[in-house]
Order: sequence, then structure tokens, then C-alpha cells
Amino acid sequence: MQEELRTFVANNIGVNKENLRELINKNYLNFAPEYLTFVVEWLTGTYRAFNDADKYFILVYLFNKNLQFYHNNNLRSDYETFYRAEKIDIEKINIVEIAKGLNIPKETARRKVSELENSGVIKKTGKKLVIDKTAFDMVKPTNTIKNLTNVLFVIYNMCKAQNMVNKNVTKEDISNAMKKNFTFTWLHYYKFIFHWLNNWRAFFNNDSEMFLIWGVPILHRTYKMKKQQKYDLDITQYRETIERIETEGINTMSLSEITGIPRPTVTRKLKYLTSKGYLTMDKNKLIHVGIGAAQNKDMHEIQNNVLNAFSEFCATICNQVLISSRSS
Repeated sequence: MQEELRTFVANNIGVNKENLRELINKNYLNFAPEYLTFVVEWLTGTYRAFNDADKYFILVYLFNKNLQFYHNNNLRSDYETFYRAEKIDIEKINIVEIAKGLNIPKETARRKVSELENSGVIKKTGKKLVIDKTAFDMVKPTNTIKNLTNVLFVIYNMCKAQNMVNKNVTKEDISNAMKKNFTFTWLHYYKFIFHWLNNWRAFFNNDSEMFLIWGVPILHRTYKMKKQQKYDLDITQYRETIERIETEGINTMSLSEITGIPRPTVTRKLKYLTSKGYLTMDKNKLIHVGIGAAQNKDMHEIQNNVLNAFSEFCATICNQVLISSRSS
């Protein structure tokens, strides 16, 4: 598949990642609502699975090791076949590798792996970890595939409007192509999502809850912007506009319900986020996007970095879908 994709792009048939990145920059407000829904809902799901995001990240990291095994041995599996397996054996994995891969302290990784063992989600046999069938539903990406399909459909329409592609592609085509080549698709997806996650978590002191609490108001206001704006905004205009427009904020209870994070924890994390200016609270105690976020150069650098990674991922999957649609 990888070689076929290279040939596809080299012959100027497919989507080039540099051109795609430029397209996203120029049409950011058109792209952002579906993209932010995709990443924020994924992050919300990581917390809800165990009420502990780090446990979920470790479990997903182990699934990713299995996908790397498929790739290294030129194996492929579709979505249904992959999730029919009774168990997954992970060879030669250790705590240090998990901690480094997720950018978490070694002792945290050790403790969380032990808790996953105690709950029966994984089993340890020497240096081998076995993921039990009961864990599959926790990471089965039903909602993620739907949200990712929506993002890619927006991307296809943007590309078609710029004559970067000339084939009509439906949401069903996108979803079916990803499921048909699931292990390939999800290997590249995890490459992006871990890059995205580690960059943003590092900014928020490796605090996933804080990152999630900050992300929900950003998503909320982006949807409001999309409804209010008569014209699309590029990424620079988006950053300049998001803290200026007037929209109704979100209260603490709603943030707790949306994220699944207990209200006292939300309240505590908000104190830090508002002190940094990343979020603000009005006289009615409603939460809004803060100027500190919109003007923060470090945040802009991370955003640019992860959008580069997303453009690479998106170009790979878009071209895979185009290849699949040509052969069907």
C-alpha cells in the first residue's frame, strides 16, 4: 500500500501533503469545526473509558504496537476481522518504552499498567503482555471513524473546489476504504494522534484533564464562529477573531458533563487556565476562550506542528480512498 501511494502521488494523481497543508491554512474556519470535534471527542472518550486518561493511552499504545507488527510483517486486516480476535499478544514491551512513548513518568506507567492488570484488561506473562477480548470494545473506534470520515469529507470538498481531485467521493466511500484497510489506516492514525497528544499535553504540564477542559470552549466558539462568519477565515484570521467575537460561554457544570470530569476537578483546573489567560470567566461565571490562548506563540507553534502531521496523515488516507474508489 505504501509504495502504491508513493506512485499515486508521484504521478500527480493524488493529494500532496504540502498542498493540502496550504489548503487547510487558507480555509481553516471551514475545516476547524469537524477537525476539532474529531480530536476533542477522542480525548473525551479517553477519559470516560476508565475515568483515567493515562490508562486509556497505555491501552491504545499497546494496540499500536500490534499494528506495527502487522506493518513490519506486511500483514493487513480489515476492521471486522481485526476486532474478532480473541486476544492480542504484545512481545518485548517494557515500562520504559511505554513511558517514553507517552511522555509520562516511568513510575506512573508502571502503576497504571499494574492497575490494568488488576482489572483484567491486560495480562503479563514474562515480558509479554496479553490484551484480553474485554478491552477491545474500550478502544473500538466507532465514533472516531465517524468523526474522521466527516473531517475527510470536508477535506475532499475543499480539494475538489480547488481542482486538486476530480473524483466524487461520498462519506460511505471514505468510511468503507478506511475499514477495508483498517490496520494500515489505524497505524497512520495512531502516528498522528500520539504526535498531537504528546505535543499538547506537554504544553499543559502533561495534564490531560486540563487540556480537555481548555479544548471544549475552543470547539464551542469555533462552531459559533462558523455560523456567524459570512466568509471563510484563514488560520491567522481565525486566531485573531476567536477571542474577540461575542458568544455565550459554558458553565462549569456543562464542562463537567461534556468531559466526564468531576465538577470539583473542573473548578480546580479552571483556576490555573484562567490565571494564565487561556480561558476567562465572565460575571455570570460562564467560561470563554481567553486572549492568552489566541495570542500565545507557543500554542501557535504547536498548532502548526500538529497540523503538519495531520496534513501528512490526511493526504495518506485521502489517497488510499481515491485508490480504493478507482479499483471498485
